[in-house]
Amino acid sequence: MELDLRFDKDAGQTLQTQAFEQIRNLILKGFLRPGMILPPTRLLAQQLSISRNTIALAYDRLSAEGYIESRGRAGTFVSQSVPDESLSADAGGETQSGARGVGLPSPLLCFSGHPPVVSRPDAKQPLIDFWVGRSEPSSFPLETWRRLLLRKISVGGSKLTEYGDPAGLSELRVAIANHLARTRGVVVSAEQIIVTSGSQDALNLICRLLDVPNHPFYIENPCYQGAAFLFRSLGANLHPIAVDQQGIVVDKLPRSHAGVAFVTPSHQYPTGATLSLERRLALLEWANETNSVIIEDDYDSHFRYDSRPITALAGLDQDRRVFYLGTFSKSLAAGLRIGFTVVPHHLAQPARIVKSQMNHGQAWLDQAVLTEFIESGLYDRHLRRARKLYKSRRDCLIESLQQVFGNAEISGAEGGLHVVWKLPHGCSDAAVVQQRARLRGVGIYALNSGAAHDFDGSASRQMMVLGYSSVKEKDIVVAVNRLGELLDDMRSEFAPYLVFSRPKSA
Repeated sequence: MELDLRFDKDAGQTLQTQAFEQIRNLILKGFLRPGMILPPTRLLAQQLSISRNTIALAYDRLSAEGYIESRGRAGTFVSQSVPDESLSADAGGETQSGARGVGLPSPLLCFSGHPPVVSRPDAKQPLIDFWVGRSEPSSFPLETWRRLLLRKISVGGSKLTEYGDPAGLSELRVAIANHLARTRGVVVSAEQIIVTSGSQDALNLICRLLDVPNHPFYIENPCYQGAAFLFRSLGANLHPIAVDQQGIVVDKLPRSHAGVAFVTPSHQYPTGATLSLERRLALLEWANETNSVIIEDDYDSHFRYDSRPITALAGLDQDRRVFYLGTFSKSLAAGLRIGFTVVPHHLAQPARIVKSQMNHGQAWLDQAVLTEFIESGLYDRHLRRARKLYKSRRDCLIESLQQVFGNAEISGAEGGLHVVWKLPHGCSDAAVVQQRARLRGVGIYALNSGAAHDFDGSASRQMMVLGYSSVKEKDIVVAVNRLGELLDDMRSEFAPYLVFSRPKSA
């Protein structure tokens, strides 16, 4: 959660008092509801560029007056019983996030959180849209899928009318286990695999197996929005860990106590960095030494263009400390809503129980079709074709950015379905460029608009996410040229405040 607090140094009040009164007002007006978690003092101070001591003192005063309460490592929360009788939100009115009040007595309100961005911010799609994580619609093997679907439904019989195994179709779990052993070096039994409705569903399942509020969660910064928002909503004490060109900086992980590390090693989200083999081994050593566990989201591992992928953490793990997340949303189609998690062997039965409590399993027909698609070799063939297509589009995007902007700073180009482009030095804020580009029919996205989360805000101001997998090459060229014209116009508009240039040959 982020708090939009504004300070006036000429107001005649200390910053501490201003922070106290603004947070109290957010609580009294119902924008911060009972049970909602507040950001840690350190992170809030960083976001507001003020002293951490100022925020800590404001929190102390709010706590002393009964507005907030500390729950140890779980964090600081708005009190369930606020002292002022004026606590209210207009009936039927909208909260600060735009959601309407649920109309329940406050003791029943315990949830707080934000939805991750996985679809476009609005219904109107830009003419040329670099939306993130979207596969090329025409690449989906529609005719093959229809043929397999008709075959399965004709012999399905009672399987269509009965509940299946909540852990997933056994044949599909065997197929996934064989595929992982062959392509990712992850050798597991089918019993360790739980089929889910995508990686977010799998992450929810894993969190139900962990003691979330009572152990620190170490997460990459910047990171995948869906993970950060989920962990926060469950009361996790989040500790952002920096990433560089080799992925998460393992040396910055504390070694004093057990915790949970969430990583995206194959293609760090959003920067695209690949966690080196040396750091993978160091991360596993850290987990073993501290009795910690690792959640590995391997979402983009199928798309590696210039070199072979490094063996997954779960494939290198000898101590049963890695939970592995996989999904078919990027490699095949997000609309299928099929993913999976691999849990350590000793947690296979508890995971099956948790899954049965969450739901009664995924649709039999989709699982049956996917099973044959994998076992027949059609999935491998589909991946080869998709890799060729996406590599061509990646090459076109990089070449266009270099031609228009000279030595463009690009990260994450080795694999995946997107790159991160750092705006030219002195350029305006990424959110402004996103808005201006949209007016010219081009959809490019600042980090927080592209399913990423930056804890301190330092990275997001100059970084743009460009998903190229669903954009045709001719449109990529047109879009990048429009971006060049846009930044030239912005330079003229805001000169002499903006200082950046394009190569004269552009």
